[in-house]
Amino acid sequence: MDSKLNISVELFVATGCRHCPLILNELSEQLKNGKIASLNVTNIAVDNKKAEKLNIRSVPWFSLTNDHSYMIFSGEHSPKEIQKWIQTAQTDLGMQKYIEEFLGNGQLMTIAQAIQLQPKLFSSIINMLEDEETSMNIRIGLDALIENFSASKILQQHSDEFKKIASADNVRLQIDALHYIALTGDKNNIDFLKDKTKDENIQIKEAATEALETLNDLLSE
Repeated sequence: MDSKLNISVELFVATGCRHCPLILNELSEQLKNGKIASLNVTNIAVDNKKAEKLNIRSVPWFSLTNDHSYMIFSGEHSPKEIQKWIQTAQTDLGMQKYIEEFLGNGQLMTIAQAIQLQPKLFSSIINMLEDEETSMNIRIGLDALIENFSASKILQQHSDEFKKIASADNVRLQIDALHYIALTGDKNNIDFLKDKTKDENIQIKEAATEALETLNDLLSE
């Protein structure tokens, strides 16, 4: 079976939760109809250990997981919304659509939580940064999201991808990437930024100089 279709769902509910029965009923129907492969349900009123580990603050809370996606949701969602996201999770660009919609709705911290739980999702962020068609509004959201991971291992692990973007032809993307390289807080990126301060393009030189200052500030904290 195609791994994109093999979606597993984890749902957290609580006794007395008003919206939980609706979510549970719809996900159960999706399981019965073969739209999802598995459904694991935990009542946090009985067992709260895993919910605490996942930093779940409210219920209902559920995740959709396959080899291509990891989407998390909390609060009220209609059956149509649930069906839409199950279908979206099965597509190649599903994660990007999820990120775009949630950033557009101001749910940055939901995306941040998803990445913290599944760091490999950051590759979708890289793809969106590289895509010149990504809108300015989404880029602003991505910038805020990346700031949230400042000096983290997640950013450091993607230094090479940021350097690739910083060496591309698009000046605007290069400038953004230089800033993200600074946010890695990784001293191993100092030489790269120093080289960029010698770039022939004045905008790149200025951005690299500023990035180098930002990186040094992070290293001194």
